[in-house]
Amino acid sequence: MRRLFLVPLLALSLNVFASDTLRVGHQVLSVGDTAAHAIDLLGTPAYKEPLQNEFGAYRGERWQYSRDMGHVVVVTIIAGKVAAIEDHIEEHHD
Repeated sequence: MRRLFLVPLLALSLNVFASDTLRVGHQVLSVGDTAAHAIDLLGTPAYKEPLQNEFGAYRGERWQYSRDMGHVVVVTIIAGKVAAIEDHIEEHHD
């Protein structure tokens, strides 16, 4: 029962915005850009999570970057290219 309460609570405390682009300073990272370009703009990821297909074969990686003011950017890399960009914003309730 406690688990059923925790899931909606977590959903309310974190907003996720998926986009085809991410502004990094004066430059833009876009879906379809190379993984090398993502590293050039964002640096080395704080965390890399391997992605697998339904058979357990390597499919790509999900890279996490901590940014300012509670933002965590997640960049999905498949076949050496940016496949998805998500900006997670943590809301603080005081």
